[in-house]
Amino acid sequence: MKFRIRHKLFATLLLTSVIVAAGFFFFLQWSFDRGFLNYVKSQELEQLDRLAVQLTGYYDNKGGWQFVAQNHPLWQKMHRDTSPNRPVEERGGHEQDMALPSPPPQSPPGILPPRAPRDLGPRIVLFDVDRKWVIGGPPDEAIRRNLTMRSITHEGETIGYLGLIPFTELSHSGDLLFVEQQTESFVLITILMVGLSLLLTFPVTSHLLRPINSLTDGTRKLIAGHFKTRIPVTTGDELGRLSDDFNILAMTLEKNEKNRQLWVADISHELRTPLAVLRGEVEALQDGIRQPGPETIAALHGEIIHLERIVNDLYELTMSDIGALNYKRVEVNPAGILIGTIELFEQRVSQKGLELITDLNIDDSCSLLADPDRLQQLFSNLLENSLRYTDAPGKIKVNLEVGKELVSINFQDSSPGVTPAQLPRLFDRLYRVEGSRNRDTGGAGLGLAICKNIVDAHQGTINADSSPLGGVWIKIQLPLRRVS
Repeated sequence: MKFRIRHKLFATLLLTSVIVAAGFFFFLQWSFDRGFLNYVKSQELEQLDRLAVQLTGYYDNKGGWQFVAQNHPLWQKMHRDTSPNRPVEERGGHEQDMALPSPPPQSPPGILPPRAPRDLGPRIVLFDVDRKWVIGGPPDEAIRRNLTMRSITHEGETIGYLGLIPFTELSHSGDLLFVEQQTESFVLITILMVGLSLLLTFPVTSHLLRPINSLTDGTRKLIAGHFKTRIPVTTGDELGRLSDDFNILAMTLEKNEKNRQLWVADISHELRTPLAVLRGEVEALQDGIRQPGPETIAALHGEIIHLERIVNDLYELTMSDIGALNYKRVEVNPAGILIGTIELFEQRVSQKGLELITDLNIDDSCSLLADPDRLQQLFSNLLENSLRYTDAPGKIKVNLEVGKELVSINFQDSSPGVTPAQLPRLFDRLYRVEGSRNRDTGGAGLGLAICKNIVDAHQGTINADSSPLGGVWIKIQLPLRRVS
């Protein structure tokens, strides 16, 4: 049988309550037994002190202890006279008075400790001033070592000693009855505590399991593909934080699902256009509308190149997303890579009627732990993006600044620009500013997404802003590794 977490939690709380209640019971029982024994001992010592006072009076009248030696009736009468429950009018009297005291008034049971007289005679021993046995319990040496001694004094001088043999357990019927009553009370209190814990365990268990049940239901809905699922956050503890994390996960999955749908739609759109052109060209050739020739072959070849470029970009972006791109990091100076990349674009920039402005802070100590091929791909994509989207006559400005811990690389171009709302989306895959998605003015919208992945792989940052030249300003920051 598999136990649910509800049963386990309920059993844990109940077992804990039972253990605490049982421990509380045994502690109270131990504390009461110890305290009651001390109470009984203190009562006996008070009786012993009263007996010592009475013996002092007899000793003063008789002039020694001969009067009580072997006089057991008188010795027993003294015990009864010093009992804490004997009425005052019955104490004292003639030495041979053997009348038993009347029973003391009873206290309400279970409220006060028993006050019935105890027969301490067999446990009280009288010694003279030289500690020689006079009368009382057995005087052997083994018992003497455990006696509780009280000195008997007269006019400032010690005239004898009273010894009390200590008891190890309760034997008086009144004491035992009182202890039994208190034990029953402790048992009743323990049972009430366990019952109250049992009643409280149900709502506590339900309260603790409520967010867990919500998480379980929400997880099942996520498994079924309902990514709009959200669960209420009702507590501020770990379960509440877990519920909040669940909602963040659900929101992330919902966003990823939307992006996946857009991704599929955009890829389909990007691939449909070159395929449609190729199909149209081939069908025109088949129908005889167009004749095979260099221009027709060149057009078909151009669409194939375009299609190949889209597939390659998609492959590179996918590989960079899953971390499969092979980054061979070495110490490189980014200025040298940037200069080499700019030289490759100078002719194309000039042919389009654009002016390329460079402001490079060459620092031989500037060093990055980076992949030079990926950095060249990063710079090439950014220059290609500016070249493609900048209207002639226009400007492209490249700037490199070296700081203490970072190297900043900036790419700016002139109009046309983009709106502030579009700037954060420039690095989204397959996103292009023009709504018509006219392929004559742009590519597949993957270049900047690849750039972002390359910068992230180098622990850097890349952002887009409006350029003072009227176009887009791409800001890149990469961590330095100084060469001493």
